Amino acid sequence: MNFGKVIKLFLLDGTPNGRWICELSNWTGIAYKIPRNMIKESENRDELSSPGIYFLFGRDDENDKPLVYIGEAENIIARLKQHLDRKDNWNEAVAFISKDSNLNKAHIKYLENRFYTIAKMCGRYSIDNNNIPTKSTVSEAEVAELEEFIYNAKILVNALGHKTFESYSEKQINEKENNPIFYISAGNGKASMIATSDGYVLQKGSCIHITSAESLNNGIKKKVEQSRNDGEIKDNILQEDKLFSSSSSAAAFAAGYSISGPQQWKTKEGKTLKSFETKK
Repeated sequence: MNFGKVIKLFLLDGTPNGRWICELSNWTGIAYKIPRNMIKESENRDELSSPGIYFLFGRDDENDKPLVYIGEAENIIARLKQHLDRKDNWNEAVAFISKDSNLNKAHIKYLENRFYTIAKMCGRYSIDNNNIPTKSTVSEAEVAELEEFIYNAKILVNALGHKTFESYSEKQINEKENNPIFYISAGNGKASMIATSDGYVLQKGSCIHITSAESLNNGIKKKVEQSRNDGEIKDNILQEDKLFSSSSSAAAFAAGYSISGPQQWKTKEGKTLKSFETKK
């Protein structure tokens, strides 16, 4: 069962384009959202000299994806200042520290590795780290505390506009009536899709058409070709979840011809997506 959460936001500079301090009720973690051009202005924030975990957000223009660098530091603000010289592909930092100062070097190394692993698994963002962060050894009790830290930090990162650590289909893949899986014929089998708060997710393992129809939208053709080149499609099978803004685009990607997604995506029982979205 999910419970409501209270998030407190303080606009440090009185503007949404400035620095934010974010807290989750009944949690000792605290997040700082800092635009790149305000890092130096944050030097006088003594609490940012604490140990913590941080994320640098930007854009991977080459792969047309959002980008993240995941790091840890015993002095957050000092490390962020170093990144002003080292990297020019980010425009926003989100840093987490603990209000009760209970994060040590082993803890932040553990967090760095776990956040890297989660981001890699989710596949939403290009990861700018050159190496896989080393995972430190911590006690069983510390693991429990740090996993709770990760759970809460994921909520705040998402609330701040970055779904870096959220799987496209997280908590969505089930056959329940309120969230069914839809199917369509494609290639030598079927493709499956779920509707999420992000859009329409063509699921890993879906069959993809072999030959595109002449009438298929050029944008979809290029996306299929790119996916084959990148290894997202192997032997005409989708190797990872893929997000689309419309159900028709997801259907065309799989089937290889223009098709009405709302009408043609159907549950195992034959209920159309349109019926699911418009009727109670």
